[in-house]
Amino acid sequence: MLRITELVASNDDGIADYQGDNSDWLELYNSGDDLVDLSGMFLTDNDDNLTRWQIPGGVTLEGGGYLVVFASNKNGVFAGGELHTNFALSAGGEVLAIVGTNGTT
Repeated sequence: MLRITELVASNDDGIADYQGDNSDWLELYNSGDDLVDLSGMFLTDNDDNLTRWQIPGGVTLEGGGYLVVFASNKNGVFAGGELHTNFALSAGGEVLAIVGTNGTT
C-alpha cells in the first residue's frame, strides 16, 4: 500500500534538490512487501485535477521503501533521478494525493 508519509510545504533550510534549492517535497512509502511500479500514477494538489502530475515510466518503490518527490514546479526527472512535480505545495494547506492509473486515490 502506498502512502504519503511526510511533506514539507515551506522548506526554508531542509532537504536541498540537485540545484541546491530548498523546494517543497513529499515522501512516498510502500508499506507492503512487494515492489510497486509507480509508472503512470499521479500526484496532485487539486481534487478537481487528479491527473495533475504523472509519475514517469520506470519509477518503482521497493517494499518498505521510501521515495522523496520534490514539489518544485520544475516538472521532470533530473540529476540522480530526482523527481520534480509541476506544482508546489501551499504552506496554508491543501489537498495532496497519490492517484492510481485507474483514477483511485
